[in-house]
Amino acid sequence: MQSTWQQLSKEIADSVASAGRSVVAIDGRSGHTSSGILWRPDLVLAAAHTIRPNADIHIIPRAGNSVRARLAGRVTGADVALLRADQAISQDSAEFGDASGLAIGQLVVAIARTRRGNIVASSGILSGLMGEWQYGRTRIDQFIRPDLTLYPGFSGGALIGADGKILGMTTSGLARGKPIVIPASTLGRIAEELTQKGHVASPYIGLVMQPVPIPDSLQKTGGVTATVGLLVMHVEASGPADNAGVLLGDVLVQLEGQTFSDLSDLQDVLRRSGINQDVKATLIRGGQKVELNIKIGERPLR
Repeated sequence: MQSTWQQLSKEIADSVASAGRSVVAIDGRSGHTSSGILWRPDLVLAAAHTIRPNADIHIIPRAGNSVRARLAGRVTGADVALLRADQAISQDSAEFGDASGLAIGQLVVAIARTRRGNIVASSGILSGLMGEWQYGRTRIDQFIRPDLTLYPGFSGGALIGADGKILGMTTSGLARGKPIVIPASTLGRIAEELTQKGHVASPYIGLVMQPVPIPDSLQKTGGVTATVGLLVMHVEASGPADNAGVLLGDVLVQLEGQTFSDLSDLQDVLRRSGINQDVKATLIRGGQKVELNIKIGERPLR
């Protein structure tokens, strides 16, 4: 009869072998390989920091096999890149799991593939879990930090849980070399947008602002309760706010009923509302309250 340890070891090994069929090696830095996750037969998710601009990219799905690829798009704020292979890769596309039910202390395994096409793994536990977080302008659905070693070449590989499904992509590119996992839900959303547009759309209203305190006297005369507003220092010509009638020197005190403590609060409202949606803005102009409707736009590519 197999011991519990033997049975557990076999189940982990079987899960690594199964999920490993969706993990490839990537040569995107002139001889330094990383890993990637096969999202579709000809599309591979990778860690953006491992792919150099204008690199000659090769995907290595197994020993003795190499497929040329090109960069289809990247989101540096989430350290996610999407590669399009010149031909379909005859391996299993990733089966993603749901990371929302994870708990601190659960056993997880990171899977990568070497230049020679061999699967390698590193195990540990989940040491950090939090909700949605923001890196630059990029929303990441969940903060997942595993306590394990990401050896060279592991960035872009897969993290699996107890059910053997891929919970997300491991990377050392977002936390000064420490392992972070980009959850599967974020990977799917980014990959869909990169496939359709080649970039991930970011909501904006075309204003440059800075937080300012609102004095008690201005709260009374302006008829607002906010203690902090956002002073409009620049209005982008023909942008969403300009089209709505926002003026230089206005103070934005509410958007969709939400007040602000800093600019990140504004970004949260824009992101939740979504591109092409109308939002109600409350401003103070010349000591009086003004209300306008602003249609959120898509940040132009520079």
